[in-house]
Amino acid sequence: MIKKTCVADFVGDPTLLEAAREIAFAALFSGKRFVLTEKCEGADAVLKGAILERSDRRVRAEGEAADFGVASGGGYFSGGSGGGGFGAAVGGSGETFYSAEDRAQATVTLRLVNADGEVIWAHTQDSPGGKTKSALADAVERAVRQLLREVAKQEKQPDRVSP
Repeated sequence: MIKKTCVADFVGDPTLLEAAREIAFAALFSGKRFVLTEKCEGADAVLKGAILERSDRRVRAEGEAADFGVASGGGYFSGGSGGGGFGAAVGGSGETFYSAEDRAQATVTLRLVNADGEVIWAHTQDSPGGKTKSALADAVERAVRQLLREVAKQEKQPDRVSP
């Protein structure tokens, strides 16, 4: 049974590593299933992970326009004199719509390794993010919640090897 757990450094995009580690640490702490330690040497298990975040931009543009024009002219000649006139009118109306949406997708792989170096649990979680969370935060929290669910399930069935 695991008592002390350490969250090791993650691998992946260097700009996201520390954030992912801290999110995992906070999620494990809020689960209240493990005693967390910053020193991995004395831990019964170490949570390790890899992260990947991708983003893309979707662009949509459309437009329509209508133009019109009218022209008329005339002239006359009478008794050695004449005259003429010409008139024209042109108009138009147009409308253009443009929108861009940035979307992020994160993949997090976590594994729990015991003091002997044996992998006792592994899980990969994808997330497109949400309205209030980034894709990375959502994926890490979902993966840790899965670990906590499996630990709770194992505690109810003590005859099985527990993570």
